[in-house]
Amino acid sequence: MEWYMYALSAVGGAAFGFAVAYVNMLISKANLNKDNFAAIMGANVLRLLVDAAALAAAYFVCKALSFPMIMPLIAVALGLSVGGMFFLKKIAKQIQSQSDDTANGGE
Repeated sequence: MEWYMYALSAVGGAAFGFAVAYVNMLISKANLNKDNFAAIMGANVLRLLVDAAALAAAYFVCKALSFPMIMPLIAVALGLSVGGMFFLKKIAKQIQSQSDDTANGGE
Protein backbone atom coordinates (compact mmCIF):
# COMPACT_ATOMS: atom_id res chain seq x y z
CA MET A 1 0.00 0.00 0.00
CA GLU A 2 1.13 3.52 -0.72
CA TRP A 3 2.27 5.85 2.06
CA TYR A 4 -0.54 8.34 1.42
CA MET A 5 -3.12 5.68 2.27
CA TYR A 6 -1.56 5.36 5.72
CA ALA A 7 -1.52 9.13 6.14
CA LEU A 8 -5.09 9.48 4.88
CA SER A 9 -6.37 6.78 7.20
CA ALA A 10 -4.53 8.31 10.16
CA VAL A 11 -5.88 11.82 9.55
CA GLY A 12 -9.39 10.52 8.95
CA GLY A 13 -9.25 8.36 12.07
CA ALA A 14 -8.04 11.24 14.23
CA ALA A 15 -10.76 13.56 12.89
CA PHE A 16 -13.40 10.88 13.50
CA GLY A 17 -12.13 10.32 17.05
CA PHE A 18 -12.19 14.05 17.75
CA ALA A 19 -15.78 14.28 16.45
CA VAL A 20 -16.85 11.40 18.69
CA ALA A 21 -15.13 13.12 21.64
CA TYR A 22 -17.30 16.16 20.89
CA VAL A 23 -20.42 13.98 21.02
CA ASN A 24 -19.20 12.63 24.38
CA MET A 25 -18.79 16.20 25.61
CA LEU A 26 -22.40 16.94 24.66
CA ILE A 27 -23.53 13.87 26.60
CA SER A 28 -21.51 14.99 29.63
CA LYS A 29 -22.82 18.55 29.42
CA ALA A 30 -26.42 17.36 29.31
CA ASN A 31 -25.94 15.44 32.58
CA LEU A 32 -23.64 17.89 34.33
CA ASN A 33 -26.04 19.29 36.91
CA LYS A 34 -27.96 16.11 37.66
CA ASP A 35 -28.14 14.99 41.27
CA ASN A 36 -29.39 11.51 40.42
CA PHE A 37 -26.62 8.91 40.71
CA ALA A 38 -28.29 6.61 38.18
CA ALA A 39 -28.42 9.39 35.57
CA ILE A 40 -24.74 10.16 36.00
CA MET A 41 -23.77 6.49 35.76
CA GLY A 42 -26.04 6.06 32.75
CA ALA A 43 -24.31 8.96 31.00
CA ASN A 44 -20.90 7.44 31.71
CA VAL A 45 -21.98 4.06 30.36
CA LEU A 46 -23.41 5.77 27.27
CA ARG A 47 -20.11 7.58 26.70
CA LEU A 48 -18.21 4.29 26.97
CA LEU A 49 -20.58 2.65 24.50
CA VAL A 50 -20.14 5.55 22.06
CA ASP A 51 -16.35 5.14 22.31
CA ALA A 52 -16.58 1.39 21.70
CA ALA A 53 -18.94 1.94 18.77
CA ALA A 54 -16.52 4.46 17.24
CA LEU A 55 -13.63 1.99 17.44
CA ALA A 56 -15.81 -0.79 16.02
CA ALA A 57 -16.95 1.47 13.17
CA ALA A 58 -13.33 2.34 12.37
CA TYR A 59 -12.44 -1.36 12.33
CA PHE A 60 -15.29 -2.32 10.02
CA VAL A 61 -14.70 0.61 7.65
CA CYS A 62 -11.03 -0.34 7.38
CA LYS A 63 -11.96 -3.95 6.76
CA ALA A 64 -14.52 -3.03 4.09
CA LEU A 65 -12.20 -0.61 2.27
CA SER A 66 -9.07 -2.77 2.67
CA PHE A 67 -7.24 -0.03 4.57
CA PRO A 68 -4.46 -0.93 6.98
CA MET A 69 -5.97 -1.61 10.42
CA ILE A 70 -3.43 -0.42 12.96
CA MET A 71 -2.97 3.20 11.89
CA PRO A 72 -6.66 4.23 11.85
CA LEU A 73 -7.48 2.44 15.10
CA ILE A 74 -4.60 4.15 16.89
CA ALA A 75 -5.59 7.48 15.34
CA VAL A 76 -9.23 7.09 16.46
CA ALA A 77 -8.07 6.22 19.98
CA LEU A 78 -5.76 9.25 20.03
CA GLY A 79 -8.54 11.48 18.69
CA LEU A 80 -10.86 10.21 21.42
CA SER A 81 -8.24 10.76 24.13
CA VAL A 82 -6.92 14.15 23.03
CA GLY A 83 -10.40 15.39 22.14
CA GLY A 84 -11.73 14.18 25.47
CA MET A 85 -9.03 16.06 27.35
CA PHE A 86 -9.60 19.19 25.27
CA PHE A 87 -13.36 19.19 25.83
CA LEU A 88 -12.94 18.32 29.52
CA LYS A 89 -10.73 21.39 29.91
CA LYS A 90 -13.38 23.46 28.14
CA ILE A 91 -16.14 22.21 30.45
CA ALA A 92 -13.93 22.77 33.52
CA LYS A 93 -13.36 26.40 32.51
CA GLN A 94 -17.11 26.92 32.13
CA ILE A 95 -17.78 25.40 35.54
CA GLN A 96 -15.01 27.50 37.11
CA SER A 97 -16.38 30.72 35.63
CA GLN A 98 -19.88 29.85 36.84
CA SER A 99 -18.63 29.14 40.36
CA ASP A 100 -16.63 32.39 40.36
CA ASP A 101 -19.79 34.30 39.44
CA THR A 102 -21.76 32.76 42.32
CA ALA A 103 -18.90 33.06 44.82
CA ASN A 104 -19.03 36.87 44.91
CA GLY A 105 -22.78 37.05 45.32
CA GLY A 106 -23.63 37.04 41.63
CA GLU A 107 -22.16 40.46 40.97
